[in-house]
Amino acid sequence: MSQMDPLPPPLPSSQDPSRYSWQRRSGPFWGGGVLILLGVYFLLANLHLLDWLDWNIAWPVILIALGVYLVARRLR
Repeated sequence: MSQMDPLPPPLPSSQDPSRYSWQRRSGPFWGGGVLILLGVYFLLANLHLLDWLDWNIAWPVILIALGVYLVARRLR
């Protein structure tokens, strides 16, 4: 090959790193979201706006909703 020959086209990679870049950033997103939700919960509890909430019923509903969300996201 001489110096004037064009470079050969790059070989296609099996995994495009830009497709999976959201996975590297999703950890801080979820961590920040959890901290925000905890902060909102404690603020509302201190203001006595959650006195109506029965946690014996609420926490299983939250777990079920999280499971449904994860399964639905996986099926997309």
